Amino acid sequence: DESSPRVKVERIGTSGAKQPIQMLSVGYPEPKPVSEAAKGSVILFNCSIHGDEPSGREGCMQLARDMSTTTNPSWIRLLKETTVLFTTINPDGWQADTRGNAAGIDINRDFLALATPEARALAKVMRDWKPDVLNDLHEFGPREFYDAQVLALWPRNRNVDPQIHALSKTMVNDYSLAQVASDGYTTSIYGQLVKDGVPFQQIAGDGQGRILRNYAGLQHITGQLTETAADAVTPEEESDVTLLNRRRVVGQYDSAVGSVSMLIENRQTLAQASVDAASKAAQAGAERSGVVYFDGQDDMVPTTPEGAEPHPMCGYQLSATQLTELRPVLELHGITWKRNRDGAIVTMAQPATTLIPLIFDARAPFNVSEAAPLDTCP
Repeated sequence: DESSPRVKVERIGTSGAKQPIQMLSVGYPEPKPVSEAAKGSVILFNCSIHGDEPSGREGCMQLARDMSTTTNPSWIRLLKETTVLFTTINPDGWQADTRGNAAGIDINRDFLALATPEARALAKVMRDWKPDVLNDLHEFGPREFYDAQVLALWPRNRNVDPQIHALSKTMVNDYSLAQVASDGYTTSIYGQLVKDGVPFQQIAGDGQGRILRNYAGLQHITGQLTETAADAVTPEEESDVTLLNRRRVVGQYDSAVGSVSMLIENRQTLAQASVDAASKAAQAGAERSGVVYFDGQDDMVPTTPEGAEPHPMCGYQLSATQLTELRPVLELHGITWKRNRDGAIVTMAQPATTLIPLIFDARAPFNVSEAAPLDTCP
């Protein structure tokens, strides 16, 4: 921050252990404020939400450093048109070398309830800055049939807009993993066991709306997860921990550069896709069209009646008590409501219709509060 006018560090919240939650922004000749950033493009990197997965943090800081000092005309042109954000939301977990925050909560399972100050801080950034692209950086433990050096995945929740889903998948395969592979590292899809180059079992990659990469898609953001192998996966890495650690960070850096390249080459398409997805969601909610999914993922259709609703509700009735308790959470999600004599109605006719049933419906496995679905709305 002190070394370059291109960089700004600001406090976006306070952790459970009362440490500052920081966000670093980069732009040229200086970062744009939130009120102006939407006139261009915004890309958001969430750096090591799990405290015991530090390579994402290091990759982010290296990329921020390089962006703050580069003389490359292409990168300077990028920074003139794009605000690059780096969020560092789990300082307590970093210091303790733990997956969760100071209370032991996995922040990456809190993007519906927003019960942690860390998730609330990031949700507010997403709501206010409206990023076009998000890359969430993690590490994984490699094992037999799951030993690529870098993995990635797109949002898989079935309620994500099809174009946002397609763009996210393109970013993973054609940009982030392609950039990683260009440095000679092996790549694959997160959550898939692979033998002889063929996937044979899916062990993760579910469609939970409470996970950040899925939440990003539900908020109409083209997004992805990046995972680098935390342990050695080659004989060379086994014999040289420095080589291992460097690869862990370079894999994150390369993936981040890939998502930046996606933005550079598809700037207008990405921006329009977010606008269109929000509009289509509100229209579908108003028309009560489509299907609301409580289960499944992009490659897995729900198998029970409770997993999907083919006759969508028009909204949910909240009690006055529920509205009082949930109002801060609804505001962070960008969900609106209308008061009535019983409390408030949350109508499906709004861009956040992709989130509303996951928060309020009894059939949603990670709902925040159960509210009555309505067949008739004023």
